[in-house]
Amino acid sequence: MSDSIQLLLYASFFILFAFACIYLYFRYKYTYWTRKGVSHLKPKFPLGNNECIGTEAFSYGIETVEWYKEFKRRGLKCGGAWSWCNPVLIVTDPGYIKEILLKSFPSFSTRDFYHNPEYDPKNENIFVVDKEVWKNLRQKLTPVFTTAKMKLMFLAVVKCTEPMMDIFAKNAETEKDIDIREVFASYTTDVIGNVAFGLDFGSFSSEEGEFRKMGKEIFRSTPKRKLYLMLTRICEPIARYLGINNIPEPVTEFFTETLTETVKFRQINNSRKSDFLQLLINLYETTKDEEKPFTFDDLIGNVILFFIAGFDTSSTTMNFALYELALNPKLQDKTREEIRRVLDEHKGELTYESFKEMTYLRQVIDETLRKYPPVQAIARKTVKPHRFEDENFTLEKGISVVIPILALGRDPDYFPNPDQFDPERFNAENKQNINQYAYLPFGEGPRNCIAKRFGLMQTSIGLIQVLKDYKVSISPKTKMPLTLKKGLFLMQPNETLYLRITKA
Repeated sequence: MSDSIQLLLYASFFILFAFACIYLYFRYKYTYWTRKGVSHLKPKFPLGNNECIGTEAFSYGIETVEWYKEFKRRGLKCGGAWSWCNPVLIVTDPGYIKEILLKSFPSFSTRDFYHNPEYDPKNENIFVVDKEVWKNLRQKLTPVFTTAKMKLMFLAVVKCTEPMMDIFAKNAETEKDIDIREVFASYTTDVIGNVAFGLDFGSFSSEEGEFRKMGKEIFRSTPKRKLYLMLTRICEPIARYLGINNIPEPVTEFFTETLTETVKFRQINNSRKSDFLQLLINLYETTKDEEKPFTFDDLIGNVILFFIAGFDTSSTTMNFALYELALNPKLQDKTREEIRRVLDEHKGELTYESFKEMTYLRQVIDETLRKYPPVQAIARKTVKPHRFEDENFTLEKGISVVIPILALGRDPDYFPNPDQFDPERFNAENKQNINQYAYLPFGEGPRNCIAKRFGLMQTSIGLIQVLKDYKVSISPKTKMPLTLKKGLFLMQPNETLYLRITKA
């Protein structure tokens, strides 16, 4: 037998042996919930209960809707599923959700979201870090997002709508359709550039700006990236050992270089601005001598997080808000009437005070977030064993617990006629009847979204500027109805939403 044939046989044997070991490992892991005596879904090798490979998913997404529905059908408050070979507890009961996010928070203080602190310290941020580091970061960053700080940033955000409104004016004249999500993504990128860097990113210029390119790079899918993300979902320890990052290296390098230059310029020239970056620089400079300082890596990581969360989640919310208002012209007219009335009462000026008076607009945004939450599920990991009072099993340390935000928001038990877009659900009277733990677009408890105020402000300003002057309708170019992509952490439609713009 020749050496090449012998080598081929050895290789074939090794591959078969490795596959058999992986298969048997998965089959054993698929007995977890049976051994615990927990009602569960039937897993399939190798995806478990995932609907697709999900090579672009950082965490759990739309697949959790069907998991939730099945356990609700069985009349259960929770049940077991698998993501690949990893056991996951799906929670359907708002009482249990309150226990996880608030009452027993110390048992569930860590997010189930891949990160690699040893090999990728520049992407350790308040969203991903574990309990002790998170607590320190949260205390330091909370003052950055107060109402007073939002007021300081308000006019800068309004200023960022000007190039966006130029696009609307031109397209209204030429009757050219608008890819509204791309327009809003450019607007929110410019907002982040202004308030986080004090720079004009120029996202609406004819030549695509570097920061808009970075926004696209974060979510760009390549075969290598797909493989890496898949490995982070299957086996975190191996992914960490291999030094896999959760943010593409070119993005981290770009932000590191940009922030280093910007901070150095401000320090040398004693330049201080009223923006998000300056607040972080202040933290960096004033905590250097503390036992747990806010480091320059912390600054980089949290600016990158602010960039990602700020431009994508808000642009998605505005995209779906205009989609629903285009489908419901009467609701659109009502929203516009309120915007114009409030602006008239404030001499035509859009200020922080006038925006806060637009209560129906806030109802529209709240209803959009119910039906289309950008983050489709909250995932936590147990940091110590925990037992729910009505259950006969104990969750071990390190088990994933998933709260399906999208499924809860479309559950008729909490929101009658959930497919109907009805902002009146969130009027002053009806809002009191909504279960707080069935509506979770910003999470709840100590680890809720720290930038909630900023996200709502940015979204409101964008919608106000568009709706006060223009009517929107859905272009025939749009493939209807919009459907949601599978295998993603942050919500995206499969179809591009094109809107037709006319003067109101």
